[in-house]
Amino acid sequence: MDREAYKRFIEQAADVLDEDELPHMAGRVVGALLVCVPPHMSLDQLAEDVQASKGAISMATQLLLRLGFLERISLPGERRHYYALRPNFLEDVMSERTEHILRHRQLFEAGMQLLRGEPLEAKTRLIELQAYLDFFADEIPGLSERWRSRRDELIRRRMEGMT
Repeated sequence: MDREAYKRFIEQAADVLDEDELPHMAGRVVGALLVCVPPHMSLDQLAEDVQASKGAISMATQLLLRLGFLERISLPGERRHYYALRPNFLEDVMSERTEHILRHRQLFEAGMQLLRGEPLEAKTRLIELQAYLDFFADEIPGLSERWRSRRDELIRRRMEGMT
């Protein structure tokens, strides 16, 4: 693997995940774990590849474990722990967005309660936001079902494209 391209990839992953409000260091860890061979790394390996202290990597991995991005694994005959991306971690993270949407809906409903008795024009922003979230809340379950039904086919198609 081209080491310079690998380092750029790690930073690119961190930048993308920064946009999702994940700390930069956690994004770097995810970037390294996305492309490592074998598909797991120890804390020491992560610190070396990400070029950060073990303390910083430890904090990032603990956060990623709590968020459900990572799993900690043990290998036979090894005393150290390794970290790997959880299978389907992105699917799980995206499905948790439903809870996020529900919290926003509750906030906007509270805003509507505050505006009770005010003219419709005062409520327009919140109504539009509520409608937008209603749309997403209606669509997410269907997207998840369609993904599960097409997952194997889509993965197979990508794999065929690699040969």
